[in-house]
Amino acid sequence: MSRHDRPFCYPLAIQFALPERWRDDRDLRTTLDGLRQLGFSGVELNIADPFCLDWTDLFAFLKEHGLAMFRFASGLTAKTRSLSLSAADDETRLRSVAACRQMVRALAGTNIGIILGFLKGPVATDRAGARRRFALSLADLVPDAAAHSVPLVVEATNRYESSVANSLDDAAGLLPPPPARGRWAQILPDTFHMNIEESDAPGALVRHAALFSSIHLSDNNRLFPGRGAIAFASIIGKLRRIGWKGFCAIEGNTTEGLVADARTAVEALAPHLA
Repeated sequence: MSRHDRPFCYPLAIQFALPERWRDDRDLRTTLDGLRQLGFSGVELNIADPFCLDWTDLFAFLKEHGLAMFRFASGLTAKTRSLSLSAADDETRLRSVAACRQMVRALAGTNIGIILGFLKGPVATDRAGARRRFALSLADLVPDAAAHSVPLVVEATNRYESSVANSLDDAAGLLPPPPARGRWAQILPDTFHMNIEESDAPGALVRHAALFSSIHLSDNNRLFPGRGAIAFASIIGKLRRIGWKGFCAIEGNTTEGLVADARTAVEALAPHLA
């Protein structure tokens, strides 16, 4: 079924890791074509080494398959290079800021947001200190983000993964003041993490609707929507009722393969996105 056969009220993206030899990867081409046929408009890519990448070539490659890059997911880069924007070790923190600044400049003028999830840093014994150090790093990076039109997107992840930005309130509290707030420094809700941290997920989304332009849809078991117990009808319905404008991105673990699981997710979400 093509995108034109099943219009969605929000553009739909999906997150996965870019293979190292992506230009010559036939399986990747098949995957991208399969995603487009399911109605996806874009991708969020994890990239191990974004610093030597020909971004223009990547964008052209995605366009060949009818897709665009919506977000750069920095988690794989952070893991590969041991980066943390809240590191207690100042050398590591400053090295991480420099790496993030390099990412911003590589994407200059694209308006492609950089997701700060794993890059925020892991669980720390000193939560208040980790939050303070992350806020310092973010404040240092926001001027570059604004100058180069590349939003920094702080993902709210649960307390078992990070000490920084667990709930949407936490994440919002770390953002700088206007005019950058909500534009060049945004938050990113993720339904898997919200299922752990929020007592009222739809209410939290309404409260912070001005601060996010995308949302991750992931089920309570970290699988794709439709393979768990989260009531996506309530979440998407609330966003539609308040007139939220943005896009939805599917993220999570797969069981049968990316396209097969994406198909299940689309079938589960389609009635709410129609």
